[in-house]
Amino acid sequence: MRLNWLRLCNFRQHVETRIGFESGLTGIIGPNGAGKTTILEAIPWALYGMPAARGTRESIRSNRAGARAQVRVELDFELGGHRYRIARGLTNAELYLDGSPAPIANTISAVTDLVRRKLGMSLDEFYNTYFT
Repeated sequence: MRLNWLRLCNFRQHVETRIGFESGLTGIIGPNGAGKTTILEAIPWALYGMPAARGTRESIRSNRAGARAQVRVELDFELGGHRYRIARGLTNAELYLDGSPAPIANTISAVTDLVRRKLGMSLDEFYNTYFT
């Protein structure tokens, strides 16, 4: 799995953040409370949904956003010769394949199940493999 970019909208400390991942290592630096851990948390949240989040739906929404502001995380990655883009919110999710405008899955459970099958690992296995 190779990450291409990550976009966070009203996700914890991040009102609007986009990060491109180039080849090689990516360093994330900043002061305490700036949202470094949130960037790492957003990746499995995009892939696996609420079970990957600390806290509740209410605590995920940025406290700088309005009570009804949309929470959205988008993750673009390559896996097995294909390019995937996941767009996940608090109540919806879509998974796109190879730049298609139509999603190949468009419900929270369908996206999570398909990602789990494509990655070949559960959330716990993902944490123990990619976050070790």
